[in-house]
Amino acid sequence: MTHDDNITHSGRGLGLSRPTADGGQPFDAPTRTPRLLLRARGEVSEGVDGAWWPRTTNLTTELHDLISALTDRVGTTERVAFDWNSLSISQRGIDRQDGIEVSGPDPDQPPDIMHVFGTDGRRLDILIVGPNTDADNAFEAMQRAVGLAPDR
Repeated sequence: MTHDDNITHSGRGLGLSRPTADGGQPFDAPTRTPRLLLRARGEVSEGVDGAWWPRTTNLTTELHDLISALTDRVGTTERVAFDWNSLSISQRGIDRQDGIEVSGPDPDQPPDIMHVFGTDGRRLDILIVGPNTDADNAFEAMQRAVGLAPDR
């Protein structure tokens, strides 16, 4: 077994990661799989690209896990825009060195939609299902958002 000085332990028991020069992405493997449902790859819609059902009202605690799950679709995340105060009553800032700008909502952005911007110009619009939503209603809302269930 060889030692690679560029590999570091995360300190959270998550194994090994290869940090970028600025300490940012790619992040460690998610601690828990995000409750996320995305439209089929290549499917075009005027609606959202996916739905996320966070486990807590402090979305920043799960943001790195969400970004890791979205990397395949959006590439390296540059910015996340959301009306943080509409859902999260106890937001904490995320690490500045992760290379992601966290901003308030863009003009005319609905309060329950998160915009995730990649460095190459791609953008995903993600419906945020409230963390206190019961499981059946949350799953139904997520399916409706990505076109897997008929609208009521």
